[in-house]
Amino acid sequence: MLVTVHEGGHYLAALLFGVKVEKFSIGFGPKLFSFHAFNTEFRISLIPLGGYVKMKGENPDEDISDPDAFKEKKWWQRAIIAVAGPFSNLIFALFIFIFSFLIGKNFEDNAPIIGKINSSYSQIQKGDKILQVNDEKVIGWNQIIQNTKDDEIDELQIERDGEVVSILIEDLEKQDWFADILPAASTVIGEVAVGMPAYKAGLQKNDKIIAVDQKEVNDWYEMREAIKNSAQNEVVLTIERENQTFQKEIELQENIIDNTRIIGITQKLPVKFVEKYSFWEAVKFGTVTTFGFVGLNYAMLYKLIIRPAEITANLGGPVMIYSLSQQSAQKGLDSVLSFIAAISVILMIMNLLPIPILDGGQIFFCIIEGIRGKPLSQRIQMILQNIGIFIILFLMIFAFWNDIQRILTRNLSIKQQQQIQTE
Repeated sequence: MLVTVHEGGHYLAALLFGVKVEKFSIGFGPKLFSFHAFNTEFRISLIPLGGYVKMKGENPDEDISDPDAFKEKKWWQRAIIAVAGPFSNLIFALFIFIFSFLIGKNFEDNAPIIGKINSSYSQIQKGDKILQVNDEKVIGWNQIIQNTKDDEIDELQIERDGEVVSILIEDLEKQDWFADILPAASTVIGEVAVGMPAYKAGLQKNDKIIAVDQKEVNDWYEMREAIKNSAQNEVVLTIERENQTFQKEIELQENIIDNTRIIGITQKLPVKFVEKYSFWEAVKFGTVTTFGFVGLNYAMLYKLIIRPAEITANLGGPVMIYSLSQQSAQKGLDSVLSFIAAISVILMIMNLLPIPILDGGQIFFCIIEGIRGKPLSQRIQMILQNIGIFIILFLMIFAFWNDIQRILTRNLSIKQQQQIQTE
């Protein structure tokens, strides 16, 4: 679907500028079946790792000077045709994100029970269950934040030791629920990030971490600090699974976003609810989500460029996408749609990289031609395209190897643990 959207953008832009499209292929390699329409051969090909639109006179070695040939068009027209594919992925992602809000978002959240207090709030205590904030009923922690009024006196209804009481708190702000007052959070794992150290070590959803490096941990905050502040490059976790206890040594990986050390797990969130949005709210939140995700990915890409040693840990291929899609499917339709939109954005970003053979490389060639007043020589273009093909093939092979290695390592770790439990 995403490849069809991407290549469809190229196809429509080519038609707009009068370029003949000879082939529109979903997949590479030998064709499985095809049909002809609008003077184009539409085909499904054997290798499902992408697709292409073959335009007349597109390749540098094609000696074609017909007016409907790609190379006969102005440089800016060719640039627009190249941009149209990634742009289609962006617009598609925007619509999908908006639609995911329209149908309602499934949320997971912490229970509204206070688990940790970092500052002095004499009116509330650890273990208090918050029932209402400013006369608004709450079932999850984020609803507490939403209903808190900055720079005003807030009224909280809480349950403490079986009794329901109302309290007034001054100078309480939304950000306090992030930094100073934190929800009760057990050490039960909610999700294991695909490809991360915990995944490779065989950790699973609903595993409970009871100790880090032989030191008992009572909540998620103690566990997280123990992992982040470990003196070694790996930690030994004591895990409880199905009433059995075992230990796992797990390497620490640096999070390139904030430079902290992580193993790739999220906490289990016990509260589940669906939030509905109006059309305009869906448009607003879908738009913010789309461009926020674009910005996040460019920031991540920049960090990988300046720290190439981290590429191995952060590169995945089709197998990883399949695993992630399985996790998304378990959370509901809105999660699947958001995952599809996210992959569409990533396709846009990757295709805009200035690598010959990718759209970004073609755009780069066009811009150079616009500046010089003439295109690069055919020989230089062919050399650069061959380099681009080599880079893409290397990345694909490397991504496949990364995926396979992670899965093999995980399956071996799980099998070893099962053998130990059996013995």
